[in-house]
Amino acid sequence: MVVNLTCPKCGNEFEIEESHQAQEKQDAALKAQKEEAEKETQRLLAEQKKQLAKEQDSMVDAAVKKQVEEELNESRKRLLSLAEKETQRLLAEQKKQLAKEQDSMVDAAVKKQVEEKQAIALKATKVHLNQQLFVLEEKKDRERDEALTREKSQNKIKENRMLIQINELQARVKRDQGVELVGEAAEERLKEALRERFPDDKILDVPKGKQGADLEQHVNLNAGGQSIGMILIERKSTKVFSQTWIPKLKKDIENSGAMTGVIVTDTMPKKHKDKGYYEESSKISVLRADTAVDGIEILRKGLITNYRLEVAEMASKDYELTTNVFTYITGKGREHLEDMKKTFEDKEKLLLIKEQDHNKIMKKEWKNLKNQVDAFNKLGDGLKEASKERFNLLNASTTITDQRIND
Repeated sequence: MVVNLTCPKCGNEFEIEESHQAQEKQDAALKAQKEEAEKETQRLLAEQKKQLAKEQDSMVDAAVKKQVEEELNESRKRLLSLAEKETQRLLAEQKKQLAKEQDSMVDAAVKKQVEEKQAIALKATKVHLNQQLFVLEEKKDRERDEALTREKSQNKIKENRMLIQINELQARVKRDQGVELVGEAAEERLKEALRERFPDDKILDVPKGKQGADLEQHVNLNAGGQSIGMILIERKSTKVFSQTWIPKLKKDIENSGAMTGVIVTDTMPKKHKDKGYYEESSKISVLRADTAVDGIEILRKGLITNYRLEVAEMASKDYELTTNVFTYITGKGREHLEDMKKTFEDKEKLLLIKEQDHNKIMKKEWKNLKNQVDAFNKLGDGLKEASKERFNLLNASTTITDQRIND
């Protein structure tokens, strides 16, 4: 038997069999229906949970939104209050600023007038300062140019002095190197001149390294005769006369046994610079080189005269010898005496003529020097005048005081 059942919920009809099989089917169907009902229940619960969660979220959002709106409203009120206060403050500051700007406009007008006057004064002052600066710059440039000119001039003078010193050093080196050769050459010339003038005498060199002078002149009355005396000769070829030569020659005379000594020099001492001959002592004579041979001849004849006088004095002790000497003197010997006298007179005239010629030459040299100095002073004065006192030629001013040029 089949029984139809209707579901109270969905209205579906189900057939129910009364048999056991029907019961199993019915149980299975109920079980399926129950499972389906549970699933539906679970689905409905899940939907309700979701809906409830949504509703809860909506409630929370609403509460939060309300709270946010309340806070926003409160903030808006505070901001409006603050904005109103800030507006009032800004208006007050603007009023003050306007008042200040009005005052500033008045001050600016006054200030502008003052600034304009200051600008005019500043411009005038600037022009004046520029003029002064231009003058100062010109003065500085002029002083710099003058300083450079002075420096160049000083450097030129220094260079010239250094060149002069270098030339002097070179000349001194050459002179020192050649002084011995020059002395030897002068000595050789003097020796040849003496041998030519006095062929009967022996003119000997003092050996190098031996203490003594340069030459020994052994005076003979005739060729091959015995020497009656010796003249010791010192030859000097220097630009300055040295007084130390005198005591050295005196010592050499004593050591050599010479009758007299002679210094033949190119340069005479200052106090005898215009002389060709002077006697330092009874045994020492100084002769200028250009008149030396003539002076030695006079000294030589003096030695011969003294020798003959000594011989005559010795002969006077012997009557016969005295008679012979007297006879010789009044006879043939008289001619020798007269020749000797004439020789002395001729030599005296020759020396006077040479001295006069020398004085004329010296006077001419002094005159030339004065003319050169005058030209030099005129050049310095001309440069000084042309440069308006800015150029002074080494403070050039010199004067020749020697009066011989005016004689």
